[in-house]
Amino acid sequence: MAKSKRNQALNATVQRTPVTRRSFIKGSASLLGFSLVGTLAACGGGGSGGDASAPASPASTSPSTSSSTSSRTPPTASQMPYLMPGEDSPHTATYMAFASGADGIWAPLTAQSTDAGIDRVRADLMDVAKAIGTYEALNLLVLPVDLSIAQTLLATASGANPTLHANYLARGAGVGGVNLIVLANGFNDLWTRDTGCVFVKDTSNANALCAVSFNFNGWGNANTDSTNLNPGMTVPASIAASSNKSKAGKFFQPFANDHTLAAWMAQTNNAKLLQSTLTLEGGAIEFDGEATAILTESAVLHVNRNPQLFAIPNGVMANATLLPTAKATVLAELQRTLGVQKIIWIPGTATYPRGAGVGAQGGAATPANETDITNGHVDFYAKFLAPGVVAYAADPANSTAEQALMAANYRNLAGQTDAKGRPLTLIPLNAPTNYGTSNGVTLSDKQMTNFAAGYINFYKCNGAIIVPKFNDVAADAAAVATIRPYAGSRAIVQVDILGIASGGGGVHCSTRELPA
Repeated sequence: MAKSKRNQALNATVQRTPVTRRSFIKGSASLLGFSLVGTLAACGGGGSGGDASAPASPASTSPSTSSSTSSRTPPTASQMPYLMPGEDSPHTATYMAFASGADGIWAPLTAQSTDAGIDRVRADLMDVAKAIGTYEALNLLVLPVDLSIAQTLLATASGANPTLHANYLARGAGVGGVNLIVLANGFNDLWTRDTGCVFVKDTSNANALCAVSFNFNGWGNANTDSTNLNPGMTVPASIAASSNKSKAGKFFQPFANDHTLAAWMAQTNNAKLLQSTLTLEGGAIEFDGEATAILTESAVLHVNRNPQLFAIPNGVMANATLLPTAKATVLAELQRTLGVQKIIWIPGTATYPRGAGVGAQGGAATPANETDITNGHVDFYAKFLAPGVVAYAADPANSTAEQALMAANYRNLAGQTDAKGRPLTLIPLNAPTNYGTSNGVTLSDKQMTNFAAGYINFYKCNGAIIVPKFNDVAADAAAVATIRPYAGSRAIVQVDILGIASGGGGVHCSTRELPA
């Protein structure tokens, strides 16, 4: 979700400069060299072995039914054995990752910081972990160098969310708990929603657990003019050489270890690893557990991730055009791997992509003014509250400077039906008006550069829904009231995530469920 900042201080509302999500990503000098587009090298997850038999091209794809939907005749169970459970299905555990400074992605707070600093980010992550760990097991991945810090935060209450610690300690015997899992060289960044695998069930094999790797490549990273990086940081020559230069240099960050995380998660859970022919991130997929998915065009139909969906004349990326079969190709692959029968497409960010070239209609290359490294993940714009019911991001006050963009996404949702033919019920979930203040701290304009203000990025765990809190009393309460009718027996737990949000993400971005 692209963001602007508007924060109330001294009883006066101050309009901050509009910016967008996750342009915080910073450079580093260390990254293993490998192809930016391709299959995961370590693909032998679990005792069942890896699935290297992904089709080079999907079977009989049909054209999209409209510009905003892709659907197919429902296949038989034997044709579509894999199914991604809905997020509200029972979990065995949730995975998160503890922010590290090892790669220069996160750093201590200074006058030049464009976020709240690594200390606050870590405190928020532990608070989210405790909120979830009160209800289900939470596996927090930690690099060895950061273990003692994680242990200290786990043992103490934070200033921003003190009641979460008390509730965590008071949980029932044998319920939940935060497990610190030391993973040497196991990850680079904290966004496990994007970097980890997507767990699915094999419905033809007693619902055996499987895992899908979508070939994480640093959010379509291909960068390399070395501009807008932190002082002293450069893009490794191996990455610069393989770049198609269709994303700006400011988006570079190391991702070699993140690239291997899906296979590790599969192997750790004895899950057969399925290799997708698509490159995308978990935050790019919203699924109802019943065959309907919502995707953004901007994040999935992207040449840095999926060049096979484009015609690229003479290899010139700026002239790439989307193939007419692109959406059908995506649908066929998500049907094969996740059990998707219908995709509802929404634009995502900007107008990308809409046609040939990089002109007013958008095109293959990231627009020059794009500041969202994810290119508009759906998990900041739309989320299923229940099958047939979708919460969509709205901003009546335009406090995020995305009112028009959100309206465009809404228009693509309006009038849609799901894979079962049910008309979608659309519920607005309004963004906060004032944010950037927490526990006596008000972020500077610079620290608010990438602030992700929105409630759509909530997470459903066993027994609770974890919802962001921005200390806008009215907006926070309204978000809870909007979600509550669809919460069932789940508690709604709000967590002040100033630090995480300052890094351009939210609760959902930081989590990955392991279905029971």
